Amino acid sequence: MSEHERERGRNYKKKYISKDTPKSIDKNCFAILQKTREHGEEVTNSPKKITKETESSSNISGISSSCSEAQHLSNLKCMHKAVKFLDDGTLLTENLQEYVHENSDFLVVGIVGQQSVGKSTLANLLANKRVNKDLLYELILKKHQSENGIETCTNRFSNIDINEVGSEKEIFKVESVDDIENNKNRTSGIDVFISDNRVIFLDCQPITSMSIMDDLVENENKRSNLLSEFIPSENSGEIQALQITSFLMSVCHILIVVQDWFFDSNICRFIQTAEMLKPTMTNADDELSEHCLHLLLVHNKATVDDFSPSVFKTIQKTYKSIFNKSKLVIDSSLGIATGRLVKHLNPESCGPALNIFLIPEYVESEAISFRGYPTMEEIIKKLRANIFGATKHPLTHVQLTEKTWLVYCSKVWENVRKSSFFVEYTKLMP
Repeated sequence: MSEHERERGRNYKKKYISKDTPKSIDKNCFAILQKTREHGEEVTNSPKKITKETESSSNISGISSSCSEAQHLSNLKCMHKAVKFLDDGTLLTENLQEYVHENSDFLVVGIVGQQSVGKSTLANLLANKRVNKDLLYELILKKHQSENGIETCTNRFSNIDINEVGSEKEIFKVESVDDIENNKNRTSGIDVFISDNRVIFLDCQPITSMSIMDDLVENENKRSNLLSEFIPSENSGEIQALQITSFLMSVCHILIVVQDWFFDSNICRFIQTAEMLKPTMTNADDELSEHCLHLLLVHNKATVDDFSPSVFKTIQKTYKSIFNKSKLVIDSSLGIATGRLVKHLNPESCGPALNIFLIPEYVESEAISFRGYPTMEEIIKKLRANIFGATKHPLTHVQLTEKTWLVYCSKVWENVRKSSFFVEYTKLMP
């Protein structure tokens, strides 16, 4: 190699290699950098990466909490039959402990009425999952089926789907023909049922019932356990019914009053008296607790004339004048005169809609050309939609769950039993 070529090679190294490789680089530099990246001790995440990780962790925690709640709901036992809630003056809250949980989104519906007006039948129609012709037949016509209808009964049940039989069971006990003939009431005390959509139904014994009054008069020990000794025996039946109704007014969101004709002044007087005698609950700070109760008046076995605008307008005017000074909410759009179900029953033709609902006599035959009202299935479905979609006013100052509602029921029933209002009211009774 000549001297010229060696000089040219030295110039090439100075021009390119010296610019790209610093002179101060240590021999172990590459090893140190490689070790740092491997262990990741000095590497920090970017803000975007941290935000994404936080959001993903929160989403995972939310999903896990919802999954745990769903798993807890699935572990709850489902009710298929109503159980006893109040029996012989004792509130049996332990019967519901395995069916309730820490859920604040629940609805309590109470049903009162006289004997044989259809309280338990209406409770069954509301509590069942689906309303169809087979359910109506089983709950209404089957109970009054004579021996001549055996063939018809067989034909009807041959069309029932086996998979749907479980939803059409009799949840609340309905009185039979023998009960009516022997003047016996089927429901005693209060029966309770919790549906899958977390609606608590309370079906109580008939008010102003002669069979209950006879039972209390004949059994002195039972009367002394239920009522105060200062209450006369002839008034014991009505006082017991007033106590139960006042209790329902305190623990329910909606109170349904069932009647089978228009109009019974004794029922209206009874509801007003129960509201007057209802004890006021107080909290730890001695603050009064009053909640707005929806009052729903249901007229069972309504006729075609009751569905006419003129007659229904008279019905609404009568109840509006009676409950004008009451604190019970009767204008919360739970009635039938909204124009959505029956077009000619609307606020323009019947006045402002009140919580009044008409249920006609159920007829199995479909050959009728004109009824004057929708089918029974449509009416019951609309009633269910109105009740389940009602505004739930708080029962107390604090938000209650299903479990704390049971504790609240025990306190309310204890206050009702110890209240002196009912004893004082007996002095005014004839």
